[in-house]
Amino acid sequence: MKHFAVTVSLVLTVSFITGCSVWPDKSTSTVPNAKEITIVTMDSNAKNRISAFENSAKQFEEANPGVKVTVEKLATPKGYSAALMERAQDKKPIDLIYSNYDRMLIEQNTFADLLPMFKSDKMTTDDLYEKLVEMSTVKGKLIGIPLNPLPLAVFYNKEWFDKAGMPYPGKEWTWDQFLNQSIKLQAANRVEGKEIYGSIVPMDLHTFESLAQSTGQSIIAPEGNRVSGYLNSKPVVAAFAKLLSHMNTTKASKGVSAVGAPVYNELRAFNAGMGISVTNMFSPLESVQATAGKFGIAGLPYLEKGAKANAVYYNLLTIAESSKQKELAWKFMKDVILNGDSQFQKDWGKADMLTVKSAIPKSGQLKFPGMDILIDELNYAVKPIVYRNSALSGVKLTDRSLLTATTEAEVMASLSALAEEVDTQLKDIK
Repeated sequence: MKHFAVTVSLVLTVSFITGCSVWPDKSTSTVPNAKEITIVTMDSNAKNRISAFENSAKQFEEANPGVKVTVEKLATPKGYSAALMERAQDKKPIDLIYSNYDRMLIEQNTFADLLPMFKSDKMTTDDLYEKLVEMSTVKGKLIGIPLNPLPLAVFYNKEWFDKAGMPYPGKEWTWDQFLNQSIKLQAANRVEGKEIYGSIVPMDLHTFESLAQSTGQSIIAPEGNRVSGYLNSKPVVAAFAKLLSHMNTTKASKGVSAVGAPVYNELRAFNAGMGISVTNMFSPLESVQATAGKFGIAGLPYLEKGAKANAVYYNLLTIAESSKQKELAWKFMKDVILNGDSQFQKDWGKADMLTVKSAIPKSGQLKFPGMDILIDELNYAVKPIVYRNSALSGVKLTDRSLLTATTEAEVMASLSALAEEVDTQLKDIK
């Protein structure tokens, strides 16, 4: 019997995301009158993500005779948004989009609202992390399914803690505890002729937003258009002053420019006992013989009189608003992405955190030391400031007066000057 060829193009891009839910554990009924669909993917170095989509595309085809799923990788020399726009201008169909959280694309209504699709099938979002769903809901529209979240966490050297005679940190601890243990780690692990620190703290707006949110505040206005009155608000200044006073007085913690490589390089060289970074730093630590098995994972600290908060980057899988095959695209999403029993979950979970909660115990990820801590951090996720204004991605905390401040008055003066400078830059960009 001859089948109709149905092409599904999945647009993927990689950036650096219970109750009465009704996820199907088997393929739903075949799609009526489906003739042609498109799915396209972005070019990516994350081979496991591409292969997860490709493997699932084949399985979806087998379960739905007549459907063909094409995973097309878009080159991104000009950036993802530009590549996607060029792809759309060619008038080639796009049905599913794997994307970083791009505010410009969101404002241009590139992504369809998934909530009506959930409701039409009497499904809920209960099997996804509530905070990530909230972050993915814009003006009442669920713009995508969060995939591969990257919460901040503390990576600590177990041997350093053993030498200092301290128990390993766990899910919850305060900034006071983190800073005090930094002092003890430094004292117990000194090496003559080498600069040793108890901890590494990224001095970037990503980390600072997590600290600010712990006070119940933010360093940016809800509209994302200014930081004055937020970055230099009294609660935020007091929180930053506590951290900076410790760093500049005890010299037990070292500030670096950003999460990721700057933190990894210090831990890999055994220059510090612990460091704050994003989740996927654990893989390179485990892949190097010198550091494999030596590091554990602890939760991100929070203020003693504050709340837990973690600025979490993640990606989205969504349906294109321009899709003419939304029904089939939604079926792919139900059967593959939202299905806790799908092969996609097993493939994806080999290298990335999962966001379908029912898939986690089946994936074997809980056997990974510290995964329970990383998963718990998703319950405290807050939106990174670049998700509210992408122009803030280039802001650097390089003001020497801030990096050397030891009093609230000094921090207030420095942050006020920085806020004014950032707001001026934002106005110029407009």
